[in-house]
Amino acid sequence: MKKDQLTNKKAPPGKNISKDKQGFSKKETVIPRVSHKANRYFVLSFFLFAFILYGNTIFNKYAVDDNLVTNNPVVQQGFKAIPGIFSSRYFLQQGNLGSSTADYRPIVKASFAVEYQLWGDKPGRSHAINILLYWALSVLLFFILKRLLLNYNILFPFLITLLFMAHPVHTEVVASLKNRDELLAFICGLGSLWFLLDYAENRKISYVFLSIVIFFIGYLCKSSILPFLFLIPLVLHFFTRLQLKTIVPVFLAIFAVVLLAQMGPRLFLPAMQRTNSFIENPLYFEKSIWIRLGTGLVSLLFYLRTLIYPYPLLYYYGYNMIPVTNLANIWALLSLVIHAGLFLYALMKFREKHFLSFAILWYLVAIAMYSNVVFPVVGIVGERFVFNASLGFCLVLVFFIFKIFRTEPKSLTIEMDSRLKILAVVILLLIPYTVLSVTRNRDWRNLFDLYRHDVKSLNNSAKANIDYGGFLMGTVYQDQNFLRTGTVNQFKYQIIVSHFRRALTLYPDNYLTTNDLGTVYLFMGKNYDSAVYFLRKAIALDSTLQPAWVNLGMAYREQKQYQRAIGCYEHILKVNPNQVKATFALANVYNDMGEFDRAVKMNEDVMKSYPNLEMPYVNIGNYYMLKKDTATAVNYWEKAAAINPSFELCVQLNTLYLIKGDHEKADYYYRIGEEIAKQSQR
Repeated sequence: MKKDQLTNKKAPPGKNISKDKQGFSKKETVIPRVSHKANRYFVLSFFLFAFILYGNTIFNKYAVDDNLVTNNPVVQQGFKAIPGIFSSRYFLQQGNLGSSTADYRPIVKASFAVEYQLWGDKPGRSHAINILLYWALSVLLFFILKRLLLNYNILFPFLITLLFMAHPVHTEVVASLKNRDELLAFICGLGSLWFLLDYAENRKISYVFLSIVIFFIGYLCKSSILPFLFLIPLVLHFFTRLQLKTIVPVFLAIFAVVLLAQMGPRLFLPAMQRTNSFIENPLYFEKSIWIRLGTGLVSLLFYLRTLIYPYPLLYYYGYNMIPVTNLANIWALLSLVIHAGLFLYALMKFREKHFLSFAILWYLVAIAMYSNVVFPVVGIVGERFVFNASLGFCLVLVFFIFKIFRTEPKSLTIEMDSRLKILAVVILLLIPYTVLSVTRNRDWRNLFDLYRHDVKSLNNSAKANIDYGGFLMGTVYQDQNFLRTGTVNQFKYQIIVSHFRRALTLYPDNYLTTNDLGTVYLFMGKNYDSAVYFLRKAIALDSTLQPAWVNLGMAYREQKQYQRAIGCYEHILKVNPNQVKATFALANVYNDMGEFDRAVKMNEDVMKSYPNLEMPYVNIGNYYMLKKDTATAVNYWEKAAAINPSFELCVQLNTLYLIKGDHEKADYYYRIGEEIAKQSQR
């Protein structure tokens, strides 16, 4: 950047301020600028405002998907994890139905590994870094706007930046640690643009190289930098004197970098695995272009509505929050009229290089990749998807605030009366924006608070109901009282059931939720008839998957329908003879039927194949305990505890040794159980 572009120097003698038709400055224009001291005040004001908006997130913990990049064993290796992070995919999740992987985003994950090495598990510091990144992004945005709007009043880019910072739709990006990738990608997009503006002024090819390197880094943060592939040429066309023959090679160079960043990791990474889910986005399975267009237009209307009226803000949407529809839908038609009108107006004013043309095109380009028309997006819509596009909205908003009071943004001096009116309107927007942002940050305190708050407005989201029900189900299975007694708080049980049933009302063909509801009835409600009904329904949805077969066998066992239970487990073992859990369950059924020796023999066979597995010893101990042979039962349980102690096993041994009067051993297992309980609560 040239020095005089950041200073408030007057035009030198012999230079006249010239403007094109719409007031954009031409190359020879030299106009008054603010001083370096004033620039420092701007930077400080953005710093203070960033912490006013998001300072309370420092007290937040982890929330949605943070375990993918922050609170996980890989990141907790610190510096040692970095080589592995750069040689693996973004995450790998193992589940009952297989594994799932994501694309390649090593930069953001490596940043959390560095943080863990420096500070350990301190989410507050990670949130503070997110705030600093948001501040840096805002400062960079302001100085870019100042460069582009050369002959505009400094108040114009300043107010645009303030409204952009304050918009509540950004809370998901800043308050969610996982979404640091969005912050870094946007910063890199702006950084790449900065150096190309330097190139436009100085024609030094080194600036193009720096721009390309930063763009490449941004893509390694997240592919959401892709709109800048088109936004950068748009800026160069509107605000520089670069000709098309110069802009096109720049575009092609960045495009080549995108291809390298996209295709390069495939040379050393395993193939990406992802199972597309109907409840995430039904358009994954939709072939009709008319359905995609209709739903895409409704999605675009959602984004526009959220920018104008950002309430309520929700962590997830998905099926059936946004209707899957064709072009005959009234909202799709309204969206078509609005967006077609915006696009046509931008085209009409394109040759004039009108400010509104640029602002509208920025918005449309930035939001296009999330419209669902070409590529369906996870959740159908999402607030983080509008992060970049919101800048276009703020450009238009501030432009019209100036125009309402008949004030030219290009005026270097603005009458005090007009200035006060403009500031009053902006403040009237900033106050509710700030209140909404600060309030919304509290919802992101932790996963439970977020789910509990948002699910009230997500009655039609199958995924949100599953998330909340599944989260509560997980807390029950980790509750030590439930593990000891098998009893559960009935109020929590009813909440879990209601959310799973609501999810199945929205989408009845969901295997996972049907199976989960069956297990809730089985283990928490002891409602075996309902458990059998839903587990059989899950098997009808997909008989090749094993979890529902295992649970159905357990339900039949509780009903003492032993032959049916045996049929379930034999089906599993026929498909997968090495499924030891099915072997254990089958042995338990035989023990219930009085075939003690057969049950013991089945567990002993597993011991031979898996000598470091504790469950065979636990099971045999249980069989002897049922025969009232306490001494032999304790002997087997101690062998199990020596391999892998569990809380419930330690409680049993502690109790038995207290009864026996052996306080030394009772205290030993008490201490182990207490440590296990503490670890489970961390």
